[in-house]
Amino acid sequence: MSHLTQPMSATNNLPRGKRVSRLLEAIRDERCKRDPLYWAQNWTRTENPHYIEQGLEYRERFPRKSYFTVLFKALAENPRIFVPKTREMVTSWSVMAYAANRAQWWKAEVVVQTDSEDKAKELVGYAECLYRNQEPWLKAKHPLAGEASQLSIEWKDGGRVFGIPKGEHKIRMYHPTIYVMDEAAFLPEAEQCFNAAHPVAKQIIAISSAGPGWFGDECST
Repeated sequence: MSHLTQPMSATNNLPRGKRVSRLLEAIRDERCKRDPLYWAQNWTRTENPHYIEQGLEYRERFPRKSYFTVLFKALAENPRIFVPKTREMVTSWSVMAYAANRAQWWKAEVVVQTDSEDKAKELVGYAECLYRNQEPWLKAKHPLAGEASQLSIEWKDGGRVFGIPKGEHKIRMYHPTIYVMDEAAFLPEAEQCFNAAHPVAKQIIAISSAGPGWFGDECST
């Protein structure tokens, strides 16, 4: 009398506790992939250089504000989006959390253009901070191609976030999945930069505080 058996996978050979842990990680990883806000608020942390004077922790979870659900939904659903902001709205952090998520899980190539190289470094630094402060199992699951620089963070399996300074000629050099325009109301040649990226970028996200001109006109139409 013969007995039919099925081959056991490598996962099934693990102790039960580890199998459960791997299964939970796979479920959470998939939810992080589908929901950038869930990832930012539950599985990584921001850093606050002003934490002492503000009486806060240096590393904290991404804040929970009621409008974030609306903002992240809009980012996920709109290939062209203009977002007015104030400093208190944490919009730049939100957009970079979305960008890092798309690079890490969806292998997006994200170009962030700002008025200066220093500002570009700051925004790319937001993405690097969120990567670095993830849970260790997430970093192990999504390793980088190499050490991040001040202007670029790149994943081993694909996906990159990098910054460039102002100039239409700068953005013309790239064909990004996502193109982020920071402080678009004050970005020199903003309209020309948008027009240069429009035919090649799958998504364009323009964010800015209030200012007259092209960005304001786009927000009011």
